[in-house]
Amino acid sequence: MKHINTVLTIVLIVAVSYLFIKDHNPSTGSKENNASADIGEKMGGQANLKIAYINSDSLVTKYDLHKELKAKLEAKASLLEADLAGKSRTFQENVAILQQQAPTLTQEQLQGHQMDLQQTQQQLQAYAEAKTRELGLEERKLDSILMVDLELVLEDVKTEFGIDYIFSYSQGSSLLQVNEAYNITDDVAERLNQMNKAKKEKQPTEEE
Repeated sequence: MKHINTVLTIVLIVAVSYLFIKDHNPSTGSKENNASADIGEKMGGQANLKIAYINSDSLVTKYDLHKELKAKLEAKASLLEADLAGKSRTFQENVAILQQQAPTLTQEQLQGHQMDLQQTQQQLQAYAEAKTRELGLEERKLDSILMVDLELVLEDVKTEFGIDYIFSYSQGSSLLQVNEAYNITDDVAERLNQMNKAKKEKQPTEEE
C-alpha cells in the first residue's frame, strides 16, 4: 500500500481570507504581545484599505501544534502501512502454498481453499479501506481543530490592527505575486504557538 504521505495536508490554511469588515475601529482592550510588535508596520493599504497575507507553506513549518499532530498521524499511517504489508505477505504466502499443493488436491478441496483465500482477500481489502477511512476522519478532525485556532488568531489580528483583508499565499495559489512587506506569517505563527503553549500550561490546572 502506498504510504499515506498526505496526512494533515494544509487544508487548515488553504484559501484563508477574511472579507473586509465595516467597523475598522481597533480593539482598545488588546493586551500587548511580542508577536504583534511588527504587524502594525506590515499593513499595506490605499484609501483606508488595509491588507496583509500569510504564507501558508511557511506557516505550517513554524506552527508547533501542526508539526506535533502531523508527526502523530504520519506515525499512525506508517504503522498501518506496515500492518497491511504484513497481512498482504501472509496472504501471498498462502496463495503460493495452495499453488504448490494444488496437484495433490481434489477438485472439491482446491475449490474450498480458493474460496477461503477469496474470502480472506475480501476481508483484507475491507480492513484496509476501513483503516484508511478512519485515518482520514482523524485527519479532518485535526484539520478542524487547527483551523479554529487559526481563525481565532486571525480574528484578533484583524480586529487589533483594523485589517480589511488577510490573504493566504502559497505555491499554486490564486495570488501570483505578493509584497513581502505585508507578510505577517511569523507574527501569526508566534501567536499560534503562544496559544498552544498557554493551553498546555492550563490543562493540568483544569484536570485538578
